Amino acid sequence: MAAVKKPAPAGRPVSRAGTPLSEEYEEALAHEAEEGFDPAGLARRRAGRPSLTGSPGHSTRLGVRLDDDTYQSIRRLAEHQHRKISDVVREAINRYLEAS
Repeated sequence: MAAVKKPAPAGRPVSRAGTPLSEEYEEALAHEAEEGFDPAGLARRRAGRPSLTGSPGHSTRLGVRLDDDTYQSIRRLAEHQHRKISDVVREAINRYLEAS
């Protein structure tokens, strides 16, 4: 879903999210820039979706080919349970592995 940016008051700068920046915040940023800052203190943000484990890093992605009947059964189950297809498939794989 596309984000809608908030209109800013005339002549006021806005953040990337479209939030107007206050004069106090601008002054704090200017002060920090004049003094200098340590880039090592910045948090690195990863692009993409968060890991399924919650820890830093990525989750492995797996493509699977299914016949139409199997796919439709999974899709109906996911729709009935108000879940994503990937969640239903992930749970089925985990149950299979636990049983073996």
